[in-house]
This record gives sequence, structure tokens and C-alpha cells, in this order.
Amino acid sequence: MTNVNTLRRAFMLQACAMTAGVAFASSSASTKLTLPRAANDKPYDVDRKFLKDGKARPFAGNTIISQIPLRTPINEALTVVRNTIATYDFSQCLSLLPPSSYHMTVFEGVIDEKRKAPFWPSDVPRDASIQACTQHFIARLKDFFLDKNFQIRMQIDDFNVYKDSGATVRLVPANLQESQKLRDLRDRLAQCLGIRSPEHDDYGFHITLGYLVQWMNAQQVRDYEQVQKRCRAYLQKTLGVLELDGPRFCTFNDMLAFDDKFAIGQRPETL
Repeated sequence: MTNVNTLRRAFMLQACAMTAGVAFASSSASTKLTLPRAANDKPYDVDRKFLKDGKARPFAGNTIISQIPLRTPINEALTVVRNTIATYDFSQCLSLLPPSSYHMTVFEGVIDEKRKAPFWPSDVPRDASIQACTQHFIARLKDFFLDKNFQIRMQIDDFNVYKDSGATVRLVPANLQESQKLRDLRDRLAQCLGIRSPEHDDYGFHITLGYLVQWMNAQQVRDYEQVQKRCRAYLQKTLGVLELDGPRFCTFNDMLAFDDKFAIGQRPETL
């Protein structure tokens, strides 16, 4: 078995030795990160999930996620990537999340700012509180069946400045069986909760390490691209197949923390 600490040290040395004079790959997707075309343009999540100074703003909702606990190999590897990004000038354009918040979304719930079909259940009034909608979902999920040993097996797919703004590690199911398992679960959850987004069938699984809060200049994008390539190679070599815990129903007030309520398929524990 490859020694993770050895890989981590080698990766950090390689990333820190990177030079910025690499040719810039042409892609229209680079507009996700670079300076705006209009004076009032701003990154998508500014004044939505974050302020332009990187501080989290209120963004309440609920969700179903597979958590990535602290002091696990997956979380530690992702934290190495986070810490590496933080050493570069372009990191001032990102609001990096605390490792305690790392997760993969299995099924999106509702958010306070989006209260219309198909994102909000039709049998909950649109002016109801998030807490009321959460209680509605808890009642719906109490008889939802899921094997208590349910696990999700994923692989690192990409970490790419030209596909995603911010710091987003893309994941794909480890094989066709895992893909079908996830699709079936998501279809059942949509039916149970009465919400199904237009992107339901094409949802891109991912782990978010940070959000873009300031536009990058062209040089910063070039630097970020090269660091991401090394990060992606490090994660793929270090982690291989990611075995994630079963999904859990959570609530949140912002993007910095997720309040774990219960495991899907199990009723909330009470005294």
C-alpha cells in the first residue's frame, strides 16, 4: 500500500515548485473565473452564499448528504489540497470552506431563497418557514427504507478551472452498479419528498472546497489551472475509490456547517 504521508510530502513539494509560465489553454469556460465583461458583474455566489469579502451570508435550507468526517483519509487528503491552494496568490479570490463542512450532496433539499416548483414541495405553503418544510420532510422520510449498511463508492473525476468556478472536486460513481444505485436512490427520494429539479437526471456529484468571491486575472487562472492538475493527480493516486458513508438528512444556516439530523432509512433517535 502506498504511504499516504510520503505522497502528501511529494505533492506539496511539487506544487510549491510550480512555475507560472505555462501556456494558457483557450476555453470559453474561463469566463467563470476571470474579470467580468460588465462593471456590475460579480461571481455567481457573491451576495448569495457569500459576501465579496469571503464571509458567509445567511443561506438556510436542508439537504441529504454523505458526510466526510474529520480525521479520515478522504478528509485529510482534501485538506492537503485546501492548504495547498491557500498558499497561492489566487486564493484571495476564493472563500475556502472549513474541512468540517466537507460532504457530497446526494439529493438537494430546499433553500429559503428558492420557493417555487419544482424546487419547493407543492404540499407546503410557499410562505412556510424552512423549519416547517424540514419537519414536513422528516415526516415523509420516517418510513423511507434504506439498508443501514448502505455505502456509496465514488471516484475523483476532475478538478478543473475551466469547468467550475471556485474549488469543486467532481466525482463519478465507481462503476455502473454504483451509478444505478445512486440513480435509484435519488429517484425514490424525489418521489418521497415531492421535489425534482430540472437537472435531476444529470446531477453532477461533487465536493466543494471553496467558492469564488472575487474575479481572477488571467495569470491567476493560469496558476490555478496548474495547481489543480497536481491536486487532481494527488487525490486520484492517494484515494482511489472513495467509500462514503450512507446519506444523512441535514439542515444548514450557511455553507460553513451542516446540522446532522438522522441517517436516511433510520428514524431520528430520541429519549
